[in-house]
Amino acid sequence: MKRKDFWIYLLTVTIYASLIISLIIVINVTVDAASAIKPQHTELAKLALAGNVVATPENYNERVFQECIVNEMDSIPATVVIGSSRGMFLGENVTGYENIYNNCVPGACLEDYYALLGLYNEKFGKMPERVIIETSPWIFYDGNPESRWLEAGTYNESACEFFEIVNGQEITVGENADKENPYISLSYFRYNIDEWKEKGKEVFKEDARISTDVNEAADYPDGTIRYSAERENESPERLEGVKATKGACSYQNSDQMTEIDADKAKAFENLIDYLQDNGTEVLIYMQPFSVTQCIYSIDENLNPGYMIAYSYLQEISQKKNIIIRGSYDARDFELDDNRFIDYMHLDKKGTSIVWNY
Repeated sequence: MKRKDFWIYLLTVTIYASLIISLIIVINVTVDAASAIKPQHTELAKLALAGNVVATPENYNERVFQECIVNEMDSIPATVVIGSSRGMFLGENVTGYENIYNNCVPGACLEDYYALLGLYNEKFGKMPERVIIETSPWIFYDGNPESRWLEAGTYNESACEFFEIVNGQEITVGENADKENPYISLSYFRYNIDEWKEKGKEVFKEDARISTDVNEAADYPDGTIRYSAERENESPERLEGVKATKGACSYQNSDQMTEIDADKAKAFENLIDYLQDNGTEVLIYMQPFSVTQCIYSIDENLNPGYMIAYSYLQEISQKKNIIIRGSYDARDFELDDNRFIDYMHLDKKGTSIVWNY
């Protein structure tokens, strides 16, 4: 190939590559079907805070939603729940606490704790009177790959700023965190195209509406989440799915967890100390795994980190005078698999049994 032809070829490739990347960016920004780039949940937050049961749209990013919720609040709730979806039903009906808001997000890691409380600190300059921390064992695992807290700008900044306030140092991003750039993500591009094909122009709208259909997932006014009726209600099909569990729980790579990471434990304890020093009551909630899962994870010790985390939390609660509700073993509460939505999520009735046991 002649030199001139080479440069023409290189220029052509560059132009085409630039056009393809530009197309990906334009589609991802314009469609943004999972709200990974632009916060789109302000109207949803307003409806929820007005006391409505609100339908959750398909393009629902729960971390972005938390930004919008706190931003739209007029006053800080007396009780705030932080943690993962395993704490989703901890609302007024279960806990008995009035003026409560549940800020749980899917797959919460330790950094999510800081992000959620940081949003309140930034908005109100203080902490709630009471904080309930849903604490799953994998938040103490050094190899936890959860990175969604990194992907929402304000949420990420909240985590970093509040972590530095509490710990006096910058937050460290784990080597296993798999952060994806939503602007140039090819997988997100394909997802946006699929959503656009399926929903047409509706994909560009925020689906903020009051829920009147028990068959759709919805947020209660206190932030707790309702599954679709077919999943929330006890059924032979649901029970069959729970009992189909086999082997160790691999969620968040927790089947590889064999110890408590010292840095994560320190950040966890520092957060508790900060809350208590500011007059906030702290409660820890541990949601059990299904009976079938416990046979593998606990009895056969396929998830050794779970009972290590349990013992650690018991020790911390005694040292810091913290009330613990729950444990990781469903059999401690005379539960059976009927009360589980899947192998690690209790339904609302089951959550109430554990909380009030």
